Amino acid sequence: MPFPRYLTVLCLTSHLLHGADTRLVRETEALSPAEEHTKLHAPPGFTVQLFASEPMINKPINMAFDARGRLWVSSTVEYPYCADKSRWSDDKGTRVKDSRDAIKILEDTDGDGKADKVTDFADELNIPTGVLPWHKPEHKAGCIAWSIPNIWYFADTDGDDKADVREVLFGPLGYEKDTHGMCSSFRLGLDGWVYATHGFNNTSRFEVRADRWRDDGKMTNERIPNDEGSPNAKNPNSGASSLEPRHSFVIPNSSFDIPGRRLELHSGNVFRFKPDGSQVERYTSGQVNPFGLAWDRYSNLYSADCHSSPIYQLIRGACYPSFGKPHDGLGFAPVMCEHTHGSTGICGIVYIDGGVWGPEWDDHTFVGNVVTSRVNHDHVTFTGSTPKANEQPDFMTSDDPWFRPVDLQLGPDNALYIADFYNKIIGHYEVPLDHPGRDKERGRIWQVVKKTGTSKRADITSINLNDWRKALESTSPNTQRAILAKMLDAPKLDALPILLQNTAKTLSSDPSLVLAYRIALRDHLQLPGAFTNIQKAHLVLVTEIATAVPTTEAAAFLLQRLQNGHSITPAILTHIARHGDPSLLSQAIALAKQASLQNSTTPLPLLTALHDGLSERGTPPPPELLSWAQDLAKQLLEADSQKPAPTWSSTGNAKWSLQPRKLADGTEVTVLQSMAKGGGDEERRTGTLKSKTFDAPAKLTLWLNGHRGFPTAKPHDKNLVRLVEAETGRELARAFPPRHNDGRRTEFDLSKHTGKRVHLEIIDGDNGKAYAWLGLTRIEPPIVSVNDFQSADSTRESLKTLATMLQHSAPAALREKLATYHPPRPAPPPLPVSPEQRKHLDTLIAARVAAFAKAKPDLETGANVFKMNCAACHQIKGEGGLIGPQLDGIGARGPARLCEDILDPNRNVDAHFHLHTFTMKDGLVMAGFLKAELGQMNVIADATGKEHRVSKQDIVKTSVSPISLMPPTFGQTMDEATFIDLLGYLLNEKAAK
Repeated sequence: MPFPRYLTVLCLTSHLLHGADTRLVRETEALSPAEEHTKLHAPPGFTVQLFASEPMINKPINMAFDARGRLWVSSTVEYPYCADKSRWSDDKGTRVKDSRDAIKILEDTDGDGKADKVTDFADELNIPTGVLPWHKPEHKAGCIAWSIPNIWYFADTDGDDKADVREVLFGPLGYEKDTHGMCSSFRLGLDGWVYATHGFNNTSRFEVRADRWRDDGKMTNERIPNDEGSPNAKNPNSGASSLEPRHSFVIPNSSFDIPGRRLELHSGNVFRFKPDGSQVERYTSGQVNPFGLAWDRYSNLYSADCHSSPIYQLIRGACYPSFGKPHDGLGFAPVMCEHTHGSTGICGIVYIDGGVWGPEWDDHTFVGNVVTSRVNHDHVTFTGSTPKANEQPDFMTSDDPWFRPVDLQLGPDNALYIADFYNKIIGHYEVPLDHPGRDKERGRIWQVVKKTGTSKRADITSINLNDWRKALESTSPNTQRAILAKMLDAPKLDALPILLQNTAKTLSSDPSLVLAYRIALRDHLQLPGAFTNIQKAHLVLVTEIATAVPTTEAAAFLLQRLQNGHSITPAILTHIARHGDPSLLSQAIALAKQASLQNSTTPLPLLTALHDGLSERGTPPPPELLSWAQDLAKQLLEADSQKPAPTWSSTGNAKWSLQPRKLADGTEVTVLQSMAKGGGDEERRTGTLKSKTFDAPAKLTLWLNGHRGFPTAKPHDKNLVRLVEAETGRELARAFPPRHNDGRRTEFDLSKHTGKRVHLEIIDGDNGKAYAWLGLTRIEPPIVSVNDFQSADSTRESLKTLATMLQHSAPAALREKLATYHPPRPAPPPLPVSPEQRKHLDTLIAARVAAFAKAKPDLETGANVFKMNCAACHQIKGEGGLIGPQLDGIGARGPARLCEDILDPNRNVDAHFHLHTFTMKDGLVMAGFLKAELGQMNVIADATGKEHRVSKQDIVKTSVSPISLMPPTFGQTMDEATFIDLLGYLLNEKAAK
């Protein structure tokens, strides 16, 4: 259940929505259902009615209607804790002793719009979520539902509406890491498949029982334990990680997977299965925490999601954004909803069409927002088959902040049903699970009825898919989309020519259709013989798709394309190294070397691409690749030693870089500055950058930007630019940064020193956490240029890459020369907070909260602090990195909790973002956030957002600790005034409406 979750690190934000109470712990008291009813507001022409409430139900999670119009509800009291196994009736968890969790059937027997009969169809459950009324012909009634730790089939054999059959369809599945990121939102499609969402952070391994297979195929049916504590659990059949080594550009299925029979899912995904448990397969990959599914009249499937985008139209086989994960080689699917609705706690979705509320309401969607206590509203428009969600005024609001709409359903009576998880607290990690304010008894289901103009829903648009050739010739993009999805069931070689022709002529203005064609091509190109007889007109398109096809035939085709003169790219080389027959590697290396010589192509990216592909494959580089790397290292070292003095030379450890910046006159230029991204250890670094010597002109103009400490503090003299006489070292002129991100003009009058040999020095002497950098640009006359820094910087970065690549394989003499270029490894994990430190932090938090209550924060200063320290890892409104989740709506925590998160980030850390610590064979220890597993490589991010690749073969031990990636001293080293400015900005940043 996607209740809001936020990474407890530095980068925080707030979206306080037009009077909505978004505090994590509501400060009001619970209202009775009748009292809450008066606080709910729907648009004109609609009325809100109470359909059911406590004690008939407790906390509702998912809803579904059966053919008789009865509402089935999953109701929980146990949430958020899973029941201890000591309470299980057996090892399957068939029943839980003393549990009041149940699947309930609600009926309105007298037609007054309110449920008057409730039946506990299946009781003694464990946080049931997804529920779908369905039963086999031999049974009287039944449903498919999730209850820890399985997806169950519950059936009534004697007609008393009580389940006397409890059968495991799939399980045990993941729940241990997150009880609101489990399987849910079960919906039966017209194709006979059950569609479902898989939630955040859990890992689940689905396996079809051998007695349910529908063909004579053979498969090992040995159970692999669903060990949540060991995400790298070994597959005994392959010896490889069950999280299959992933290629940088292609994410194949897990080594556990067997199409239709076994499936491994980690974190957000949408999957489908047959109701009898005979098949299971992935439908889409990615998303963070999907919860809620709905179809439109063309059978397009939509989901609600947390932390990536509120609404997605799901294209079968497509990949959607998630936390730091790469796409599948074809790119991420189009985003239809570019706004956030003010929070990341989005649950449940309904798509209105078919004229049920009149034509004016067709193509409108509703999603529940448990943070803002609203039902959000979008109008969907289309370009071809590609949808766009256009934000509308909220459909339903509440003056009672306990209103928590977790699921939505359109009933057979055309009313909108809203499951209200009525609660003082909704956050799963933002508030301790054992907080006494969590309500376990109250729950409501509301019915929103349109007073006039409703009608029976028109039949879903019929699309004839019996003849795939005719369907592909249709002028309707929706017909083409439908047949493309169906063709993934059974790709056929004779379809390739038509798919290629149609893909080439599909308009880019319909990106969803373009992607659907490319997905179909990717799957068809995996057939044996698919790469033979490709027509010349389609070679470029097939080459683009081939990098997403993880087969040896695709690699051979790509090598042939290079041999025939196609432009060589790192993506192609990585694919060949990762997936190609080993016999092809020497040819690929030779082509890459030839390209770098003949076309003046920088060789390092090509060499690195080959090395990365082999690393992901778990194969050591061959002698010819190592020889090339060694030769290149020697060339760079030799060139560096013989070339004239560089235009710019540095001392210290400041991270100088060229970055685009604006000047006060409105122009954008390249600035040479003492940091790359900002924040963390990067701004703490200090150093001096000295220019080459030149003859002093009569006048020298410079443009400076940067800071001299926090804006509220007295300016220091640690950061400056000065002109120095080369012979004597005497300072002739100096200037300080303007305390602004935009550049400001400075002029040196050198009329008394004209002709003297001088040089410039850019000095960063501030080791502060923020506002500790400076930059220089537009030197006039242009006797020295900041742009000349690039070549020297490129050489250093190239040598760093080669030093890492050759650290175990270069001859001793070369290793010694490269040793100075070794980039630092990620730092080891910080020590845990001691009781004494925690006591000190509690005092500091209380003091900062009290100070904020009396202060008037400078919001512009706070915005700058946020920008400089957070964007490397997090997105807000689409801006920033994706090391962690985007943070729209996190201001719901309020001042006290935000202070706690900034000052003591390790107090409450979401399990997904626990720190991974690796002990290496050489005894060193490094730690970071595990972003991805690329083959036999782990990719981790450090506190600045920089990625590091760690070979699994070099790791002796891996441990996971509930520690945040955020530096624990950030808030503590910030002066109180600046801290208040940051806090004020976070609490006043409004969501766009």
